[in-house]
Amino acid sequence: MKTIGTVCLKVVDVIGKICEYICAALAMIITLLVFIQVILRALNMPLFGIEELLTFPTIWIYFLGGACASFTDSHIECGLVGAVAKNPKAIAGAKSVANICATGLSIYVLKWASEYTQYSLKVSKISAVLKIPMPIGECVILAGLALMAIPGGVDFAKTYVKPFGTILWPCSL
Repeated sequence: MKTIGTVCLKVVDVIGKICEYICAALAMIITLLVFIQVILRALNMPLFGIEELLTFPTIWIYFLGGACASFTDSHIECGLVGAVAKNPKAIAGAKSVANICATGLSIYVLKWASEYTQYSLKVSKISAVLKIPMPIGECVILAGLALMAIPGGVDFAKTYVKPFGTILWPCSL
């Protein structure tokens, strides 16, 4: 029988893969739009509004790319403790503190993103040239930050919580 933790890890892996595929598709769309604009400018026929159109997949790839980096644990980090200390317990302790701080900060920032998303939906702004609804680009801020918080929460749970809720201290500390 699978534990709750195993199922959660598989779900998180699937969400991470979906983010990677969406980012890959967005990168191709951005590349295609820039290519079209370069060709049209070379032919002296610039496409009006393509810069505005490019802002939406750019915002999406920015926040979903951050989520992908969180899911694959490939985000930029400064490993000062690992560079200075050689004690594995000190390194594990620093990583635990960093994980707790990052998860807490992600959850705290989610409140602001939620309020901004509510504001964006209430105001119903549209883009200047193409009249695209701005919440299409702005609501991804909440989604991306929520997706960035998930891996931190999973790492926290793997370290401190058994699948049935018993709180533990990490064995390495």
